[in-house]
Amino acid sequence: EFLHTLDSAKMPREATAHEVVDQVVCGETFSTAYSWALQRTRSGKRCSHFVSHTWEESVVEFCKALQALILVDPVFWICFLALPQTWPRDALGRLLCTPFQSPFFVALKDCREVVVVRNIKANLYDRLWCTFELLAAVLQKKNVVVAGRMPGTFATGRGTGSTANCTDPLDRELISGAILGAQREDNSLEAIVNRAMYLVGQAPEKTTVHVSRARGPFWRTAALSESSKQQEMDRMKAEISRLQAEAQSRAQLFNGID
Repeated sequence: EFLHTLDSAKMPREATAHEVVDQVVCGETFSTAYSWALQRTRSGKRCSHFVSHTWEESVVEFCKALQALILVDPVFWICFLALPQTWPRDALGRLLCTPFQSPFFVALKDCREVVVVRNIKANLYDRLWCTFELLAAVLQKKNVVVAGRMPGTFATGRGTGSTANCTDPLDRELISGAILGAQREDNSLEAIVNRAMYLVGQAPEKTTVHVSRARGPFWRTAALSESSKQQEMDRMKAEISRLQAEAQSRAQLFNGID
């Protein structure tokens, strides 16, 4: 369905996620303040596969790499389609919260498997969010399904801790802190994640990498209580209602302009 949307918008084949979000996703969701996925399915769907990727790849190639996988009734969680891209940056930041309370971690924790979509332009693990997602897959004992190709210059070990790239300073501080905090709780974790990076980087396409391990003490300290989860859910619902009201006001103002 999303490939059809790109065709209708006449997006070039090489368009990246940044360009697709700016030119297609935001335009289609501006008036509702929903994510692209939630605007299509208002009741939502339970994801079966969390997708980890960079935003630098061709979105057409990204979609085709997912289509090529042999999976049973997959429902993919893809960040640029699952999150509301028209929200103001500060509101989206409050939704993302801390890494272990973010929609990324909640979706990954709930899925059956993690899909890593590699691309020939960039090493995923030079990107801080991708590094965190792999660490989360390790902690949650998720198998990683590998799609796409990695650049020939892939090198392991560059993406751990604060050495990976992140364009947003606040995200960099929060994610680096979460990764380093997990490593302090378990001295073996950095080596395990580095090995997982290497395995994911070197694996053939359409194969599964087993990166699972026993949960350490960090998982217990990272877990939210049920009351905290409910409070967070109530806060998110209130934020969504407020932003939808703002979006409707903007749409009414726009429609009133000749």
